[in-house]
Amino acid sequence: MQSPRGTGRLIGWWAIAVTLLELVDAAAWTPRYAATTGSLLQALAQSLASSLPWVLVDIAVLWLTFRFPIQRSGLVVSLLVHLGAFLAAMAALAGRTVVLNDLMAWSPSPIDFQAKFTDYLLANLTIYLTWLGTAHAVRYYALHQERQAQLARAQQELTRAELAALRSQIQPHFLFNALNAIVALIHEDPLRAEQMIIRLSTLLRRSLDSDHAQEVPLSTDLQTLRAYLEIETVRFEDRLSVRWDIDPAVLNALIPPLLLQPLAENAIRHGLMPRLAPGEVCISARPHQDRLHLSVCDDGVGMPAQPSAGIGLANVRARLAHLYGSAHTFEVLPRHEGGVMVTIHLPLRMEAL
Repeated sequence: MQSPRGTGRLIGWWAIAVTLLELVDAAAWTPRYAATTGSLLQALAQSLASSLPWVLVDIAVLWLTFRFPIQRSGLVVSLLVHLGAFLAAMAALAGRTVVLNDLMAWSPSPIDFQAKFTDYLLANLTIYLTWLGTAHAVRYYALHQERQAQLARAQQELTRAELAALRSQIQPHFLFNALNAIVALIHEDPLRAEQMIIRLSTLLRRSLDSDHAQEVPLSTDLQTLRAYLEIETVRFEDRLSVRWDIDPAVLNALIPPLLLQPLAENAIRHGLMPRLAPGEVCISARPHQDRLHLSVCDDGVGMPAQPSAGIGLANVRARLAHLYGSAHTFEVLPRHEGGVMVTIHLPLRMEAL
């Protein structure tokens, strides 16, 4: 379960805030105790002994909220943890009252632990739930602020990442080969050559798009990828086939722009080009609970003995790290049947329609 960064600092500020609130609460109760005891000093001791232990309870509530937030994932475990924490806190407060009663004189007669524990359960449930709700609000606000900071850093990185991605996608040798393939088709199949020019234009236009969007629908990225793969299919003719495994339910899922094309190019250049036999590239996108699973795989020569991250993969890693932090995974693994598979798991967020 994701916790905001700087949890220790947040708990420190929370401890200061709840301590001040409990001191205010103690000050409010002091006159009432004084009316009973007739001693201001005794009344102050009673109110402090009554209010300050709640500081520890409030700190524990925030810490447990960071570790076990009440959300869809792990809901049952979180509810059980917070229920146990509430029972333990009320038992501790009841025990404090029983043990300190002779000193504090809250009651002229001995206090029964079971009766006081039951009384605290009924009297303090609303207070505990209020602190629990406040702690969740603090957590969500901290996560929101962390997300905004990540997006701000990603915005600064985006221009450099787009240029680097463009270098990895439309490298001079690729552009030269693509134009050669088009020239070869001009006389043999003019209509097909015209279609290739249109697709190359689409790829260039999308790569140079100045919109600077940090996330685009998956369908938009697939259009760019299709334009690239159609050009490569012309280059390699029967040596390259493409298999699509796209769940229509995730076409509006948001992903970073120009995410899949560098992965497909890497599969073709390093997996399929080194050999003469035909090869296949498979593109997959599927939902899994609240996650989006993306993969690009090939059945080529496999991973080299000493793999090195090229410009494309390095920039994909960097952009994913800036945009999603620990909420994403990126793996490059060999396939048992031969070739390489790149898998990406992202939070599943849909474009607002």
